[in-house]
Amino acid sequence: MTATLVEAVQLMAKVQFGGNAIITAPGDSPNTDGIVMQGTQHIQITRSIIGTGDDCIAILTDSYDVKINRCTCGPSHGIRNDLQRGQRYPKMADPQRGSVQEEEPDLSDEDDMGLGLNFESREEIERIENDARDGDGTPTPNEPVADSAATTKKRKSRTVKNSIVWEHFDSSEKDEDDFFTATCQPKPSVWEFDQKRSRKNLANMIIGHEYPFNSATHHFLKVFATDLQPCFKMPSRTTLRSDCMTVYEEEKLNLYELLGKMDCKVSFTSDLWTCKGKDMAFMALTCHYIDDNWKLRKRLLTFTPMPSLHTGKHISQAIYDKLVLWNLDKRAFSLVLDNASANDAAIKDLLSKNHFRKNLPCDGQIFHLRCGCHILNLIVQDGLSVMSGEIDAIRDTMKYIRHSQPRMEKFKLAASQVNAPDKKPAYDVQTRWNSTYIMLDLALQLKAAIVSSAYPFVVQMGKDMFLKWNKYWEIGNGVLAIACALDPRCKLAVVEYYFKMMHPEKVQSFMTDLKSCFEDLFNEYLISNNKASQSQPGKSTDASSSGSKEETDTRAGLKNFLNDKKQADPILSELDQYLSEPLDSCNLDDDFDILSWWKLKSPKYPVLSRLARDILAVPISTVASESTFSTAGRTLSPTRSSLNDESIEALVCAQNWLRTAVIGINFNLY
Repeated sequence: MTATLVEAVQLMAKVQFGGNAIITAPGDSPNTDGIVMQGTQHIQITRSIIGTGDDCIAILTDSYDVKINRCTCGPSHGIRNDLQRGQRYPKMADPQRGSVQEEEPDLSDEDDMGLGLNFESREEIERIENDARDGDGTPTPNEPVADSAATTKKRKSRTVKNSIVWEHFDSSEKDEDDFFTATCQPKPSVWEFDQKRSRKNLANMIIGHEYPFNSATHHFLKVFATDLQPCFKMPSRTTLRSDCMTVYEEEKLNLYELLGKMDCKVSFTSDLWTCKGKDMAFMALTCHYIDDNWKLRKRLLTFTPMPSLHTGKHISQAIYDKLVLWNLDKRAFSLVLDNASANDAAIKDLLSKNHFRKNLPCDGQIFHLRCGCHILNLIVQDGLSVMSGEIDAIRDTMKYIRHSQPRMEKFKLAASQVNAPDKKPAYDVQTRWNSTYIMLDLALQLKAAIVSSAYPFVVQMGKDMFLKWNKYWEIGNGVLAIACALDPRCKLAVVEYYFKMMHPEKVQSFMTDLKSCFEDLFNEYLISNNKASQSQPGKSTDASSSGSKEETDTRAGLKNFLNDKKQADPILSELDQYLSEPLDSCNLDDDFDILSWWKLKSPKYPVLSRLARDILAVPISTVASESTFSTAGRTLSPTRSSLNDESIEALVCAQNWLRTAVIGINFNLY
């Protein structure tokens, strides 16, 4: 190999460079140094021929623990050792061949941090030179070295291990003299401090963990940052806010481009929240979709202030403006809202926009869905109203016990005397039926006498709850039923089974209507798919090569007509084929990834899989949007109520985007 530079190599253990290696100077520079080391530690150079014209080995400053054994130097100045001032070259009996000295190199001596310069005898050097050219002249730097027959001293047979130093060299083909040339790889990149990058990371931390902007002025944070990197300049509060706004704009652009690339419909959830600290309302709008890898995704699009009057007109206009802003008004599939009357009015106003409704599936008939969690809560609350007196009594009892510490102590004493569970009484949040259930269950465990043993109200509870269910079932039932039918384990059978339990007299007509709705929706996707395939490039015909324009148009029209006829039956039967095939063998109790199933079956059902991708992305509740209000409540704390609307939206939205990009971190623990 040619002359080599070894610079700033610092290793935890000693390594070996060389081993039957031959180093020569480049042809155009015969006076080049062989090996140059600077700032290098723990290096062993052994059994090598260094035939350069200048210094064969140059050991410069800041180097130590360098071992050189059994090497041939020449014709050159020998070894340059800047660490031993006044002695540029070591003592050698023969500058061309080295001194007469024999020493077995010790690669395991970790305590010797000095500089060793050891040379072997002329006979040993000649043996190394001959071994380096073993038959075909190929250097073998890492093979075992056999002892010379002329050497009377018996050496231990050992194998030289591959040195990790060789990982820093690239070997080439043999040259005309049958020698390999090793070229040192480029110096690896070194981490460099970047003030701009560090400021962006700080802004991400402020957004992601809901820290105030004035955190940049905190003394001990400055001390901590300076200790980590003295070059880092902590930004001011104003600069930090500007950095956070920059992060928001960048993430917003990334999301806009991502949504623009998605070839699917998008569903939405929305809800309103009133901030007590600012006495104003905000609207959260969240989009839901299944990406190209068939993964269910959701992203917060906006968190915008609303007028004091929450009318249907204001709500619909705010939603529509944001859909247009994100270029999603033509790709909307469904919108999930709670059961407020203003939301019903907002849906009517949105559907009154013809240019918006014409892009909706089934002319907007399946656009509106009610929040399933709100419906369930209303149903249970209606049922609980039958026994409101008993529930109020239990709730008051729990509050009375929890009101003071002496009462709690007396209750614990009484509970221990009757062997009641050692549990703390709890009362419910009246707007959350699950907390009411927990309160009643706990009350029964602690004091069975609180609730009467007779339950004449249970029948009435069931009737009231069933009436509430029927009230909301008609809205959105088609989308939910189709989503159930897209489960290959049960298909339409699960819908028929449960509907027969609720309305046995109407099951036949309902199933007929459901199949008709399913077919209409499928046909819309079929037409859309055909239009997309016909609009692809390469479908047109060159008029100059096929006769007159009239003949070309007529012939092209005939081809399209025949193509539609040819494709009609097989594509239309795609839905029938899916429904007629046997149910999937996967057990209902087993974990089943329905998105992976449809991804796998998409080549078989190209149109139906697109429909499934959009249907299965429809959320069942507005929880995604409501969860945003928890973030907003912490962002608009009493100490941060002076934030303007622009900053509020930037902090809330950017946090959602940054956190969803991080995988494997549970931010609820912070």
